[in-house]
Amino acid sequence: MSPSRDLQDGYAFKNFKYSSHYWILKKLEEESEPLRILDVGCAAGYLGKILRERGHYVVGIESDVASAKKARAYYDVFHLADIETFAFPYRQEFDYILFADILEHLRDPAAVLRKAIPALRDTGKLIVSVPNVANWIIRLSLLFGNFDSADRGILDKTHLHFFTLRTLTKMMAEVSCRVLDVTPTTLPVQLVFPFTEGKAFAPLHALHDALTGSWKTVFAYQFVVTAAPSAVAALPAANRMHAEMMK
Repeated sequence: MSPSRDLQDGYAFKNFKYSSHYWILKKLEEESEPLRILDVGCAAGYLGKILRERGHYVVGIESDVASAKKARAYYDVFHLADIETFAFPYRQEFDYILFADILEHLRDPAAVLRKAIPALRDTGKLIVSVPNVANWIIRLSLLFGNFDSADRGILDKTHLHFFTLRTLTKMMAEVSCRVLDVTPTTLPVQLVFPFTEGKAFAPLHALHDALTGSWKTVFAYQFVVTAAPSAVAALPAANRMHAEMMK
């Protein structure tokens, strides 16, 4: 990934190792063939830019006019539209649909997922990233009676929904998707302390990642989930998955 950092609406492209953007791009790297990808809520187009440079066909959707102006050039097809009311006029066209840091901003994320899923091919998958409101920092804040909104982060004032791993996997089951894997991300230390991006700090970041993975429901800053549509997605099956993933 490029070392440059694009900013939009107070958010940054998280170009450092173990971030949600790192894991999303890493998951797509595992595919050997060029992909058809739908990037929902693509912001300034930082993911689309990289994915198109890698040879993938990428379609973007963004509702913010200023962000869309920056993003448009990075996509093969681009839609400036309200994601909540967008019709998703595609059927079995995409290998992946990305919902990177967007579902928490929607009034009804499950409804948007349901509309988008028919755009996937039979072997298609969703990649979703959302913040973990059960992170230990939020838990500690609640212990002291604090749940204050902020300009960014887990308690971003623009977030309309708050997810835990349990509520995220439950929502995926409700939209008839089965969760294939869950990757927890570390707290974004590099954003707060940019000097830690140096190679000297790499072992500490690796240790931080290992700690996060050891108890993801508590230490994860975000969850990056890969899911696939399922003909039968009963809640009892989802609950069995919860027991596995809550370790």
